[in-house]
Amino acid sequence: MKVLQKLFFLGFIIVAVSSCRSHKMKKNSIVLGKTATDSVVVVADSVSKTEIVEKEKVYFETKEIDFVKLKIKSKISIKTAKIDQTIPATIHVKKDSVIWISIALGLEAARISINPDSIFLLDRLNRKYYKVSFNELSTSFDFDINFNMVQSLLVGNLPVNKDSSDIFRKLTDFNSISQSRSSVEIENRFDLFQNKLFFIDAKDKKTDTKLNINYKSFISEDNKLVPTIISLLILGKNEARIEFEHSKFDFLDRNIRFPFNIPKGYSLEKIPNF
Repeated sequence: MKVLQKLFFLGFIIVAVSSCRSHKMKKNSIVLGKTATDSVVVVADSVSKTEIVEKEKVYFETKEIDFVKLKIKSKISIKTAKIDQTIPATIHVKKDSVIWISIALGLEAARISINPDSIFLLDRLNRKYYKVSFNELSTSFDFDINFNMVQSLLVGNLPVNKDSSDIFRKLTDFNSISQSRSSVEIENRFDLFQNKLFFIDAKDKKTDTKLNINYKSFISEDNKLVPTIISLLILGKNEARIEFEHSKFDFLDRNIRFPFNIPKGYSLEKIPNF
C-alpha cells in the first residue's frame, strides 16, 4: 500500500470521531484562529529553536476536553480522484478503552472497533474483516501511532504528547506548538483567546507527504469549545479530502454498547504492507 493510501486509511480512522455535549447542534458556530501562514510573525531567523526556548521561555496552557463516554451522529464526506461520496456514521467512544464506528447505507455497510492495541474493520458488503495493530502502524509509518493519539484527535485535543523538545510560540494571530518526532514535523495552532487547538499541519520529510487537520467550526457548551466540523486534507502524489459534520452528539455517564463480533463465513484479509 502506498504512503498516501496508508495515510488515507489512518486519517479515516483518526478523524472518524469528534466530540461534544448533548444537543442537536442548533447553537451558533464559532470560528477560531487563522490558518494562513502569511500573517505569522516568526522570531528572528538567526535565533535557533533551542535558543528560543531557553531565552524566551515561552509557554501557554492548552484547553483540553475531558469525557467519560460519547455518542455521536455524523456525516462523512470523502473526495478523491476516484471517490466522491457522503456517508452517515454512528460513533460510540469510551475513554481510554474503545472507539466504535458504524457506517450505514440503508443497511450497515461497515463497522470499526479501535482498542488500545489494535484496529478491526468489518466489511459487511464483502464478508471480510481486517486487523492492524498500532505497533504495525507505528512501524509502517516510522512514527509512534497509538490509541491516545486517536482519542485526542477526535475530541480536538493535542494528538502528540508534549515533551521538552517542543517549541512554544506566541504569535500575532495564534499561538503554536511545534513538534519533531522521527521524520515528521508537526505544527499545532491554538486560538489566542480560547487556547483551543484549531489547526494541525504535519509533514513527513522522508516521503514529502502532508497531512492537514482543520477544525473549521466550534460550539460552546458548558464553557467548553468542541469541534463540529473537521476537515482532513492529505497531499502527496495524489490528494484526498475527508470532512466530518456532526448532527447530534452526547456526553454520557451511562453505559452504551460497543457491539463487535466476526460472523461465521467472514475471511480475514491482510491490509497490504502492514
